[in-house]
Amino acid sequence: MPIFNFSLFTLFFLFAVACCGVMAIYFVQERLIFPAPNIAVEGFEDEIFERAAITTPDGEELFALHHPSEKEEATILVFHGNGDAAIFQKEKGAHLAEQGFGVLLVEYRGYPGSSGEPSETGLFIDGQAAYDFIINQKPQRVGLYAHSLGTGVAVNLATERDVFAVVLESPFDSLMAVAQDRMPWLPVSLLLKHKFRSDLRIQNVTAPILIMHGNRDGVVPIKHGKLLHDTASSKAIFEEIKNAGHNDLANFGTVEKAVKFFKHGLK
Repeated sequence: MPIFNFSLFTLFFLFAVACCGVMAIYFVQERLIFPAPNIAVEGFEDEIFERAAITTPDGEELFALHHPSEKEEATILVFHGNGDAAIFQKEKGAHLAEQGFGVLLVEYRGYPGSSGEPSETGLFIDGQAAYDFIINQKPQRVGLYAHSLGTGVAVNLATERDVFAVVLESPFDSLMAVAQDRMPWLPVSLLLKHKFRSDLRIQNVTAPILIMHGNRDGVVPIKHGKLLHDTASSKAIFEEIKNAGHNDLANFGTVEKAVKFFKHGLK
């Protein structure tokens, strides 16, 4: 009898610990999904980029670095990953500018230089506000270039606004699917508040899409990029980047591939 009582107590104890762990994950998921770096944004303007402020429809102010397009040029709107920042996209942005594009490096709400708190809905609003900022400068064509979490923002935006091309690096079919793979023991679909279901949206994107994914990506395994491609339209192209991981794609020429894709999309 004492052995049974001890076993029952142990079972209840382990169950309580598991429940506490699940609840902890639920309440801290914003910190896990949106780990915004704590950095200042002053002094990043230069001869290529000027600082811009974008006001969203719900009253947030977003920091951005803007390289205005010249006559007849298109603008590329760049969305970064979850632990990144707009200011760290300057090298990519400078290359796009050198190739004859206007560029907008926009920051999400709750990230460096921007007000508010990040959320899936909030980032979608930010993406639309950034696009509208470009169009309000002057009528022009807009392309989207996104990495990791930013691909969820880009795919949603491409269903809401007119874009001429979309380039996705290290994308997921859904954040929910990636999280479920990492934590198969959790009811992720019930706990996750920010699911980023790109797989349900990308089929409605009419613009040409280029998906590039490293076959050594340990953050978002390449299978998720392939699954996203499988649900996209026939205009989508998938390119496996050999030996590339999640954050080193630029070392394998992906920015140059993106430029070529954007230029082809403008023909």
